Amino acid sequence: MTIYQQELLRKLPHFGCTGQYSESDEALAFFYDGFKIGWQDKAGYIYGAIDKELTDEMRDAFYAVQDQAKAVREYTDLYETSPRMGIRDVDEYRRLAEYGDTVLAGMYSEKHGFMFTTWKQSADRRSVSHGDYSPDFEYAKESFATRSGLIDAQRLFTEDEAANLYRCLDFAKGNCETLTYEQEKQLDELMTKLRYGYPQLEEAPPSFEQDDAPQINM
Repeated sequence: MTIYQQELLRKLPHFGCTGQYSESDEALAFFYDGFKIGWQDKAGYIYGAIDKELTDEMRDAFYAVQDQAKAVREYTDLYETSPRMGIRDVDEYRRLAEYGDTVLAGMYSEKHGFMFTTWKQSADRRSVSHGDYSPDFEYAKESFATRSGLIDAQRLFTEDEAANLYRCLDFAKGNCETLTYEQEKQLDELMTKLRYGYPQLEEAPPSFEQDDAPQINM
């Protein structure tokens, strides 16, 4: 089983799926409610058993796994083509990217999967410090971008800020009777953008309780 397949197999339970690896065709099949909905080949590509027998839930599960597989391919490809850190105490990590005095690194174990981190490194690149560790590659990329100065952290929303903004957009959309079609469409687009950047908003959409709904004058 390849590193792509091992990593996707760890992720399948998050989507209500199970996996089964076939030695003969070197493919990882994944199932929803015992029904095969797709498979991943040894190169990491996903193929679907999309036909009329699949329920809506099965299709949703397949597309969720497909999106996850794309993310897995991104960081496994990067990991496999990156050099080792070259520092004795952290040489199990590989240098995925670096900018200025900040480095993004990752390590992999068959037992636990991936761990990513950003470090501050010395000018001679012989030591690192102040690690920010996470198994979440998206978080690690954001940490690298902000710690290195590639993106100003003040221009990003925290999770709480994104949730509050989403609440306000949802409230305005549902309670402002003077919204035009174009304005409502713009609110929908903003909410979609927030859900894309902060997936937890889609999993558990925040809203104001009736008792503490904000007073908005239109």
